[in-house]
Amino acid sequence: MNHSRFYSSLLLLIILNAIIKPVWIFGIDRQVQNVTGITKYGTYFSLLNLSIVFGFLLDWGLNNFVNRELAAKKTELQDQLGSFLLLKLFFFVVYAIVVLMVGKLSGVKHWNMLIGVIVIQFLTFLFLFFRNVVTANQLFRTDAWLSVLDKTLMIVVCGLLIFWPAFFGFMNIQKFIVAQIVCTSIACIVVVLILLSRRIVFKRPSFKFFNRPVIASVLPFAITLFLMSIHTRLDGFLLERLHWNGAHEAGIYAGAFRLLDASNMVGYLIASFSMPFVARLWSEARPLGQVVLQTRHVQLMFAITVAAIVIMLAPSLEEILYHRSDAYGIRILKWCLPALIGYALSQVYGTVMTATGSIVAFCYLNLLAVTTNVIMNLFLIPSYGAFGCCISALCSQFLLGISTMIFIHRKMRMASDARSLVLYLLNGLTVCAVLYLFTKTSVNSLLLIPAVALISFLVMWMTKMISVDSWLSFLKKQ
Repeated sequence: MNHSRFYSSLLLLIILNAIIKPVWIFGIDRQVQNVTGITKYGTYFSLLNLSIVFGFLLDWGLNNFVNRELAAKKTELQDQLGSFLLLKLFFFVVYAIVVLMVGKLSGVKHWNMLIGVIVIQFLTFLFLFFRNVVTANQLFRTDAWLSVLDKTLMIVVCGLLIFWPAFFGFMNIQKFIVAQIVCTSIACIVVVLILLSRRIVFKRPSFKFFNRPVIASVLPFAITLFLMSIHTRLDGFLLERLHWNGAHEAGIYAGAFRLLDASNMVGYLIASFSMPFVARLWSEARPLGQVVLQTRHVQLMFAITVAAIVIMLAPSLEEILYHRSDAYGIRILKWCLPALIGYALSQVYGTVMTATGSIVAFCYLNLLAVTTNVIMNLFLIPSYGAFGCCISALCSQFLLGISTMIFIHRKMRMASDARSLVLYLLNGLTVCAVLYLFTKTSVNSLLLIPAVALISFLVMWMTKMISVDSWLSFLKKQ
């Protein structure tokens, strides 16, 4: 496949996800919460988080291994796809047993809901496995369309249930779960048919390729995935279990977390895109300082700008998204989004740690952050509810972000660029000041968002925190 086709496929993937994912998050998932109510959705959010925490049991790094090995043109591995598929089914059995046991021990009562989210997670990981086979066979444009297939189907199905209840009946959590199961199943069938049409078949299982060296190579990644899942998702489950009004608190927290999760997609895409480039530079013994700093500038300026916007416009956002003006919900929104800054730091430097072979050290730093997060939640949730989750996330995410930054700067003897730290603060204060002044006028709050985004870009451009030429060079090398 030539480079131009690769770049066009990558651009198509980014554009499709930029269109479909926000529609799913804010047009469907948000509306489901508004229709079903805070408490009902809070229970679903809690159990969904529990299923995500143990999601590593469905994969153990197998998806990345298959992708890497097939992409390296190890054609003999193509004959082992049936073995990997059978292994996936075994992982699912283990995963289901573990999640159901944890649910039983923690006193879960909504078993239909828990079983539903377990099936959703399995189908999601299965879909990702099939997609990895597609990308490993250089079918990048096909994968770009597949990347939004499941969400597109759910937008159609859930949209009919939400906006035309007279014809399709009123939306509830049970229908929402069933719709996800059906749509993800259809997506899996479609990708399998595509593979079969390309004569990519799943032959009789044989496990000779899944040996001790393979397990040793994927285990650190599986552990890291597990720790990161605990760090970002366990709080929602603990909140519903530990607080006296847990389902309601989880629903309030879910509303703020949705914005945090959606904003974090930008950092995730940048981290995924920069990973192979950083790994290549490291393997060629070339300096990483400029690439790391420019990536940090983009990530942090975006995170700080988003956090400032939410802090200053929280009442308007609460009214627009959830059709209520609840002082507690506004407070949670204001305290939840600043954790995005910690996310951004850990994505920048965690990516570098992974790409440069420091995955074990990254595991230890994640373990430190997770321990901090869980202990703080256990103490804060019973008394402070969702606000306690926000404080715990804020502290542990900043701890992880700063510790990964210190590790990389010491390991590579890289300059920290103290000037940029001042500029980050200046940008945040400028955005807050502009929003504060204009919120005193009759200007529509939503119109201010593009304006302050432009301000942040101008700050980066005028202070030479980013170089357009450098990023164009980066994209060409990718």
